[in-house]
Amino acid sequence: MPTVAHLSAAPGLTVRAAADAFLDTLPNPNTVRAYAAGVGKTASRLGEHRPLAAVADDEIGEALEVWWGGAAVNTWNARRAAVLSWLAWCRERGHAAPAVPAWAKRLAAPDSETPPVPGPRSTG
Repeated sequence: MPTVAHLSAAPGLTVRAAADAFLDTLPNPNTVRAYAAGVGKTASRLGEHRPLAAVADDEIGEALEVWWGGAAVNTWNARRAAVLSWLAWCRERGHAAPAVPAWAKRLAAPDSETPPVPGPRSTG
């Protein structure tokens, strides 16, 4: 059974508290390790002690670009997906959270003739 993480209802939920709470809900250690790379580095770039609600969508995209803009396509897509999951998880629990901006798109592998499958649309 998955662990339930209780987040503070205070409006000052920090980026780090939200990231840690999300990662604590992941049951598989391999998933935690993989997601921690994307979520952890993004959180550090945003400012771990900032309120999550104060982060703009474009800041999420900029953090992704800084860390993985020059990375392999699969790395970009994996880190982007981890951050998407984290932010969606926060919003599902009623917290104001930014979204990955539309310009930070999922990429198709360069040797693939299949277009990328769009991820879940984020709102807010």
